[in-house]
Amino acid sequence: MRSTIEMAAPHDAADAGVAEDAISPGWFEAPLCRNCDAPLTTPYCAGCGQKAARRLSLKDFGKEGWERIRLFEKSSVKTLWRLVTSPGLVARDYVRGKRAAYMHPLKLLVALVAILLLILAANQYFERFAFAGQSRDVDLMAQRVMAYANWSFTLGIFAIFLGSRVGFGRRLHYNAIEHGVLAVYCQNLILAVVILNLLPTLIWHTPRFILLHKQASAYYLYAIKLSIVAIAYSQFFRLRLARDWPRLILACLVYAIASWSLLRLYAAAILWIVNRTA
Repeated sequence: MRSTIEMAAPHDAADAGVAEDAISPGWFEAPLCRNCDAPLTTPYCAGCGQKAARRLSLKDFGKEGWERIRLFEKSSVKTLWRLVTSPGLVARDYVRGKRAAYMHPLKLLVALVAILLLILAANQYFERFAFAGQSRDVDLMAQRVMAYANWSFTLGIFAIFLGSRVGFGRRLHYNAIEHGVLAVYCQNLILAVVILNLLPTLIWHTPRFILLHKQASAYYLYAIKLSIVAIAYSQFFRLRLARDWPRLILACLVYAIASWSLLRLYAAAILWIVNRTA
């Protein structure tokens, strides 16, 4: 009899634990944050910021999801619009502590790269080239470029960072991380411009139109990128063009050379991967 009780005890304890995990009617009424267990005195937790949780219903679940999406859209659109008009001032505001007003630069970067990849997959941009189907190596390179595209889209960050560090050093006492914030925000605006430039290819995505689009983009897109970087440098470092133009030219020159070199290194790396897997 005793052995039976001893054997049943663990099962009783387990049943008690399961009972404790059951959601009771008072679970969400207790004045506790259900995210961090901190005492809750207002609708939002003072510890983690989470809103007081309620029992999920279909209506609340849908409302909560919509609020998350809406806040993401509002924040990203607001940050992008501000970037269009003042790319360097957004980065400057952010490093000086005005952060709630803007979307985090890395979060925005991930969102833009994801949108760009979706567009490139939809219009098959990298699969449209003059020698498609004529060379196995070229076809493989196009596939690899698409596979590693998210890396190529972030190469500009390093080029902008190098131009910033070489051209302006510790001007205004910015450290390396703050130079990096400028580089990421600046690249975000460049990616947004690239996305806008690709939108026509979603409507007209014939091989002939995409080839023409590539040829035309090569003429104006790089000039737009260089202009964005120059304006961002000028605003972020509070330049007076009459006095600081040599440093601005130096920074832009370093950016242009680094951008060109990194792209060619990327192409060489892709070619090396293709040759190894061929």
